[in-house]
Amino acid sequence: MPAQNNLTSKLFLGFSSFILLSVLFIANPLVVSSVFADNISAVPPRLDLTANPGQTVTATLKVLNGGDNQQLFTISVDDFIVTDNLGTPIPVAVSNNNRWSLKSWITAPDMVPVDAHGTQIVNISLKVPMTALAGGHYAMITYQPHGDIKPADLKKTSSLVAQRVGTLIYLQVNGPITQDASVIKFTTDKFHEMGPIDFSGTIRNLSEIHVNPQGTITIYSPLNAKVAEVPVEVGNIFPEINKDFTSTWNQKWGYGKYRAELNLAYGTAGGLLTATIFFWLFPIRLVIYSLIALVSILFVIIVLNKRNKRHQQDLEKEVQELKAELQNVESK
Repeated sequence: MPAQNNLTSKLFLGFSSFILLSVLFIANPLVVSSVFADNISAVPPRLDLTANPGQTVTATLKVLNGGDNQQLFTISVDDFIVTDNLGTPIPVAVSNNNRWSLKSWITAPDMVPVDAHGTQIVNISLKVPMTALAGGHYAMITYQPHGDIKPADLKKTSSLVAQRVGTLIYLQVNGPITQDASVIKFTTDKFHEMGPIDFSGTIRNLSEIHVNPQGTITIYSPLNAKVAEVPVEVGNIFPEINKDFTSTWNQKWGYGKYRAELNLAYGTAGGLLTATIFFWLFPIRLVIYSLIALVSILFVIIVLNKRNKRHQQDLEKEVQELKAELQNVESK
């Protein structure tokens, strides 16, 4: 019987492990390839360049192989777009005359070998057409080991970045450009019993170049005194894209109606984004509990005073009665 129980336990443990691994694989089927991606890296992860129409610029990139074997890396050049509010770059195979396209201007090797624990230099050139529109143009250069998975297959999933590593290239073509942005949302809960206070917002880039708004949220007390400045980090926002941001005021207690002013500078032309909101910070339950406790104490004090007064009156009455009895006895 003990042997049978031991066999049953092992079978149950094995079946449970199989189910767990199956669930993990279904939830994240790319986990195997992402493990290999941890052994390779691209330097730099982002490259900022500036050029004039008709100019050719060159740049030097590096791919590092952290594995124990020499690898042959396929190099891909793609335009990319950003479709979410987090700024996630997604490669696109066909740019469809994208205003922000850069892929067709870049010349790069198709493949490079990289020794085990070695580094390979990758030289690229960017030839800007004379007709290039001023503003931002964007592409990514990615490295894929072995080259046994086609880029088109990878682009069917949003997890490409987990399977390949690379460099995002930001090219600004000089010339007259529009620089504009707007605050789509800036908010927090209207009422807080206690902090910290979380702010959130959304910025839309209306420029012809990516922008990186930077600034603070200034907090004013109910007496209009500045009590805090909270830094805001938005990061790069690509043209025609919205991007969310969050920031936190680590204040625990407050009493009254506060004002929060958002001030973010962006671009090279002195652009400024502003927004103002109001919110309450008031520990209402703590105040209510304190009032209940105070009322209870006052009630007890009043009751005790009444009892003491009644007891005093009863004593005085008894004393008067005793005096009256004594006087009657003496008179007899």
